[in-house]
Amino acid sequence: LMDSETFFAKLAQRASEDTAVIAALRRSSSYDAGRYPPAFPFIEPYVHGLSEWQRKAAYLAAACWAQSARRGTESDLGKWAKGETLPVAIRSLRNHQSMASKSIEQRFIALLDADADELQWRLRHLTSQLSAAGISVDWPALLKDLWAWNSSQRYVQIRWARHFWASSATNNHSPPEMNNQS
Repeated sequence: LMDSETFFAKLAQRASEDTAVIAALRRSSSYDAGRYPPAFPFIEPYVHGLSEWQRKAAYLAAACWAQSARRGTESDLGKWAKGETLPVAIRSLRNHQSMASKSIEQRFIALLDADADELQWRLRHLTSQLSAAGISVDWPALLKDLWAWNSSQRYVQIRWARHFWASSATNNHSPPEMNNQS
């Protein structure tokens, strides 16, 4: 099985050698994850041995990554290495777009509540907003979280909620007993 960092490193390498990679992955975002044949050559070599959900998650993450990659800037292809986790990135987006902060928060809540079928559409919209605002996402971390999205314990959604609504370390006014809980 391939880890998520290697997956995105391979995608970035292929995309830097062939512009069709980004184009096909971008177009794939208009289809259900894993259902756009032109994207298969770029994803299938890396997803063998994964469950059906993990395969779909890889296609979804790759499509969102391609949407955020700027054409012709090779350095952007690998910028995920410096990106924020998705909830922290969305919090930054909310904080920098005060006029739309309520709608961003509502979209984030809808994302947290999304089932596997709704997830791709809600995620794609938020990651497009992040890209437009120039906020980088840690794509390998996102993919790992997507792989665990369907857990009955919903630990990804709970962790994302905690990270999104967390105060910054310098501005933490919660009671001490709350700070010790994870």
